[in-house]
Amino acid sequence: MAPSTPSKMTYRFLGNSGLLVSELSLGTWMDYDEKHTVDGWYSIMELAFKHGVNFFDTAEIYGWGQAEGLLGGAIKKGIAQKTWSREDLVISTKIFPGTKGFEEGGPNDQGNGRKHIVEGLKASLRRLDLEYVDVVFSHRPEVYTPIEETVRAMNFVINQGWAFYWGTSEWPPSQIREACEIADRLGLIRPIVEQAQYNIFERNKVEFDYVDLYKKYKLGLTTWSPLAYGTLTGKYSAGKPEGSRFTTSLFGDDSPFSEGFQERVEAADKLKPIAKELGCSMAQMAIAWAVTNKNVSTVLLGASRPSQLEENLKSLEVVSKITPEVKAKINTIVNFVPKVSEMDQFATLLMAPNSTDTTSTKMSYRFLGNSGLLVSKFSLGSWMWASDEYTVDAWYKMMATAFNGGVNLFDTAENYGETLAERNMGGAIKRGIKEGIWTREDLVVTAKLFAGTIAWDQSSPNAQGLCRKHIIEGLKASLKRMQLDYVDVVFCHRPDALTPIEETVRAMNFVIEQGWAFYWGTSEWLASDITEACEIADRFGLIRPIVEQPQYNILERNKVEFEFLDLYKKYKLGLTVWSPLASGYLTGKYSAPTPGASRLTKKLEAGPPLPSELCVESVEKADKLKPIAKELGCTLAQLALAWCVSNENVSTVLLGASRPSQLEENLKALEFVDKITPVVKVKIDSIVNFVPHVPQMDRLANLRGRHL
Repeated sequence: MAPSTPSKMTYRFLGNSGLLVSELSLGTWMDYDEKHTVDGWYSIMELAFKHGVNFFDTAEIYGWGQAEGLLGGAIKKGIAQKTWSREDLVISTKIFPGTKGFEEGGPNDQGNGRKHIVEGLKASLRRLDLEYVDVVFSHRPEVYTPIEETVRAMNFVINQGWAFYWGTSEWPPSQIREACEIADRLGLIRPIVEQAQYNIFERNKVEFDYVDLYKKYKLGLTTWSPLAYGTLTGKYSAGKPEGSRFTTSLFGDDSPFSEGFQERVEAADKLKPIAKELGCSMAQMAIAWAVTNKNVSTVLLGASRPSQLEENLKSLEVVSKITPEVKAKINTIVNFVPKVSEMDQFATLLMAPNSTDTTSTKMSYRFLGNSGLLVSKFSLGSWMWASDEYTVDAWYKMMATAFNGGVNLFDTAENYGETLAERNMGGAIKRGIKEGIWTREDLVVTAKLFAGTIAWDQSSPNAQGLCRKHIIEGLKASLKRMQLDYVDVVFCHRPDALTPIEETVRAMNFVIEQGWAFYWGTSEWLASDITEACEIADRFGLIRPIVEQPQYNILERNKVEFEFLDLYKKYKLGLTVWSPLASGYLTGKYSAPTPGASRLTKKLEAGPPLPSELCVESVEKADKLKPIAKELGCTLAQLALAWCVSNENVSTVLLGASRPSQLEENLKALEFVDKITPVVKVKIDSIVNFVPHVPQMDRLANLRGRHL
């Protein structure tokens, strides 16, 4: 006979922390369904709480965000009715797959990169209507994002007060160990808990993989699926009851969740006599068995109705009956043989959204250097003059065209159009969000600091450069103009020979710590300076620059193909390259007299015009490249753009455009990337012979020297 009343709840510390959690806890896994209500969830949560449960777990993916909304509503209702206070509850959520589905999310809606962890947790807190959660989990491991980035991002959200602790879920022991070692090296907070599947049928991680972690790090466990997706209830003996989870598409015959289903049903039938002997239900025995493992901090229960939860909570009465003799009986039926664990099936999830079908082309994505941030192979730059012809509406149309073509990175700078570019960008972003075209999470927005906001040679002494003062004041001003809380990447727009690189590295880390940027990079820096910045960052446990923005095209290759070669290997440096059309020479439009409205007829903001002999030489080379483009069936511009993309060290190629139709034509260059074969490259090189040369410091590096 089953126990009539649940035993008094007891509590365990959550890993190596001072946080006490109930031995049984409540999970919120669900499919999206309008029949789920706050009142319905409150009744289940209230019952759990009255029986001593204090830990309630959810995730961004559960019900595509619905579970977080229901849990938040129930928490609020319980506080209003004085059933509990926020302090009584331990709330956890999990970040990784996003809210759109495992394969439907955009490039950065998922994963363990800094962008998704920060944006994802903020979105979860909005749905939960909470200021913080107690624990935030990385819901799955990921093979692409550096673990250091994940550790730093989790510590960032803790430092912001959005979570108290962090943990992992279904991570292999090697990655948990690496995360702990990184945290120790950098003086950061370790993950204190792992959320692993654990039941009589599934034991490998808990009883084999993690054994050393309990000893070394006192790793805690919040275990899920104690009933093995319901097979340990015994209800599947006579088949699959209508409405049960194994009748849904998620648990279909081809699903990994259904693997070994029949064998488990048969084993469960053999376990029934043991449960009968103990005087409890099969479910109660299975749950009690999980609780007896002292490495388990809490066992997560699921329930679709209060009565079901109440029955499962009674399993606490059975815990003391799960003696070594009972465990031996169970093991004779379900023999556990340790095996080498495989990486979780979702660890490569970020490769699922690596392309977006559009009318003109198929966009694909690359990681931005040694980071978890995915950027489109083509991106949109906003270089412009200060002119009334450039408006928010005009820029919005350009951005929308790019976004519809799969572009997700949009680049600007404080000096573009003397701040006009930033203001237009911000206005366009705001309009796109309002009209439902994109969310802020869909976009990778980058800004650049160095030159100030007026003419290069007219700024005051500290309104330019890479000192701490200008980086902080400059970025705050840029964010204000763009009406954004943060940018994804902030660049040092040029090197500054007069500011110590350590000062710049520390200042860039400061703005990241404030949440004003996720990553930082350089633009037109010497390889030696980038190396020094990385070495300084490593020495002080700071964040390195992950990306450089150099000029790169068929006519200008020195930095990308010669100077930076060691940096790709040593630091996995990413590249966002600009001027792929060599100031328009590689469009072929300068063969005839220079067009009146082209950029070469306008005075640039800095420096003398290009030497006429260089212009002539560039035009002649472009003319000689035209037959190659014709052979490939594309324009000269498309050939030049595809050539840039074919370099695997290039993360993204920045496009510029004065009208949407021009941008659409250039985006079609993706169709020709596969045609840039080694043979085609040899033909191009025979016309434009690249000879490496000793790099020189950028001419603007001493810009502030005029004040000395």
